[in-house]
Amino acid sequence: MKICPVEMKKHNNLKIIWLIGMLTIVSLKLFSQESPQFRRTAFSFNVTRCLVSELNMSMEFFKTSRKSIEFNGGLIYVNSFLEERAKDWNNTTLFSEHGYAGRIYYKIFKRPDDKSKWRDYIAPGVSYKHLYYNEQWFDNNKSDDTLLRLNQKRDRNKIGLEFLWGKVYEASQGFAIEFYYGAGISLNSVTRTISQAQIKHNSEIINYNSTIKSFYARPTLLVGCKIRFRL
Repeated sequence: MKICPVEMKKHNNLKIIWLIGMLTIVSLKLFSQESPQFRRTAFSFNVTRCLVSELNMSMEFFKTSRKSIEFNGGLIYVNSFLEERAKDWNNTTLFSEHGYAGRIYYKIFKRPDDKSKWRDYIAPGVSYKHLYYNEQWFDNNKSDDTLLRLNQKRDRNKIGLEFLWGKVYEASQGFAIEFYYGAGISLNSVTRTISQAQIKHNSEIINYNSTIKSFYARPTLLVGCKIRFRL
């Protein structure tokens, strides 16, 4: 029995068309099941800290979709607006200090829910902050109604242990808003240097150098909001 070359060619063409069709269907199916590209790096701006007295930015590196390490740094500046409104407080230097800060957090995210854009995490971390103000005059009211003025400068080093709870709203693959709150403890080493003292009632000025060092621990409360961009 002879097979016509035209019929054989037609039969082979049908096989090729069928094979191409099957490969196309399989490829489309696999493509539709493929997960979106996993972005392992993110950077964020801490809105809360920037509004108070610290220009703060973070870099976050994701080891997996549920674990990341965040490196956080900031430049502390004098907030003139808040400094003016806090001048009557007991601690008038709260918003008058310069310095810098660094923090490291290890974030563990809750297993994601496909129906929600919110992601929860916990994050233990450590922090370091160096604060200082240059020489300036301070008034101290004494019990005998004599006003003693001190010209002094101060350096503070703070080492802290912190624990955060956070929620991230992932608006898209590249943009998210992060909210957090937490608590911790900070160890403070303070050096205060007095260069002059003035007694107001007789305008007597005493020039001397005095250095006072102290060390103490304090609890800390943390709350804030970040804008995050994921690369």
